[in-house]
Amino acid sequence: MTTTINIVNLRGASALLASQSSPDPTKVLFVLLTADSSSGVVGITPGVVTALTDNMAITFDTIKSGRLYVGYGQYPNPPLPQGSEYFGWIEFSRQSTDTAVWINLSNVDILGLPLTLEGTDSAGNAFTLGYKTPMVATAPTASIIAQAKAVLTDGNAAGGSAAVVKTATGQDKILAPNHVPGSYRSYDSYLAALTDTTSSNYPAALSILSDTPANGAPVQMNGNFLNASAATDNIISLTSTDGTQICHITKANLTSQIIYECDGGYMSWSTDGGATFNQIHQNRTIINDPSSTEAERTITNSVFRNIMIGLNEGYFSMENTTNNNSAMFAGLVPFVNGNGNQYAQVIHESSNSYGFPYADSNLKVLVTAQLGAALTLNILADDATKDYEAPSDNTSNQPQSGTYQLGIGSSSQHLGVIKIGNWRYTPNSVGGYGGFLPDLPQWTKMEFTGLGSDKYIWIMNNGVYEGNGATQCLNQPATIANNVVTWGASLGWNGSVAPPLEPID
Repeated sequence: MTTTINIVNLRGASALLASQSSPDPTKVLFVLLTADSSSGVVGITPGVVTALTDNMAITFDTIKSGRLYVGYGQYPNPPLPQGSEYFGWIEFSRQSTDTAVWINLSNVDILGLPLTLEGTDSAGNAFTLGYKTPMVATAPTASIIAQAKAVLTDGNAAGGSAAVVKTATGQDKILAPNHVPGSYRSYDSYLAALTDTTSSNYPAALSILSDTPANGAPVQMNGNFLNASAATDNIISLTSTDGTQICHITKANLTSQIIYECDGGYMSWSTDGGATFNQIHQNRTIINDPSSTEAERTITNSVFRNIMIGLNEGYFSMENTTNNNSAMFAGLVPFVNGNGNQYAQVIHESSNSYGFPYADSNLKVLVTAQLGAALTLNILADDATKDYEAPSDNTSNQPQSGTYQLGIGSSSQHLGVIKIGNWRYTPNSVGGYGGFLPDLPQWTKMEFTGLGSDKYIWIMNNGVYEGNGATQCLNQPATIANNVVTWGASLGWNGSVAPPLEPID
């Protein structure tokens, strides 16, 4: 099935200037489509830098690892992040077996020319991806570029940062930390805090769940952050629940550059309980590790990816070690403790775009677009905003595993989205709720958003506080057995009873 991307130029310059004998290079936009492979492409020749025309549209049947660049001048194929050209791009892919088009904005490599997307997702709902903060602004601190400059560490105050590139058309372009890690905050202090031997929680626990390989099962890896005095010492040690698989990462293979790039090093991995170890790439492929199986690559690559997410999004903690479980990431607030990738934080808080290579796994910036439905690519002015869509509070992100569980009977959908901290539970087809609970060592609000504001009780591991007697909040009390908290059908609020105060242990 054919997909069409309509390109709309909102930057204010004529798209036809390229036809002039001496066009102004600051006003002539060019587009470039690249891909590992493609079929049915119409409207542009893949690999050829082409002048943008009014009402330009590109159609395709299939495309693998596609990129559509928009920038000024006859830039090279592909344009280089460190080059003098001002450009931006989107990424998309649809192979013959895919039932949707995977598409996203990307600022993984640079902050440059802003692009936005509009379309219909695979569920038939309209979606947009864009920017809520402009690339540049009259008040400099209100711009993404200025916010990115503010986190640079290598002489930006004097205008000397290696991350700031003055383009040939006059704009500032910011290189991301995967290209110039020395221009951004080192991860040394974060890792030192996670491996502080004077802490009562040393060695900090670490729990990483792999993806599920085809025809297989996910692997739960548990272990610790370790104090590594030498580069060859292990800073991470993980062992599978059954004891057969062991992963070691040395200090030399967890540098700031590797964390920012999410690649570039090795892991020591054993599949025989530690009898033998192999040095494997942190991101294994059939090319760099031809003897590996697809299932092995799925397991090891996803374990490494989840470690990179925890570090780049700042979840890991020596004080709150429950955050060191990748199964909890979806319900945690990224960057909240001041740790992690500051460049990615700027991108996340200002846009629906990627800010580091694995932002799709937890920051929800990747969209599956409906096959056959037209997409619109808008080319924005640098001082404009458009198409930003705040993360939805109406979707479930409940844990997929855990010790404790929740159950609410049918015909309770009027409770709306149930929020426990940053976790969200939505009703099933019969109006009930169920699933795993996060680890809750402290009393946490359980909010019933469908009942209006200030309708909540308190919940913790194997504990519920919902008032009692005349102050009983819900029309039926909970029961707790075998780590499962349960309410019956048609659960509702008890009249005008006020929510309870937080219990005092």
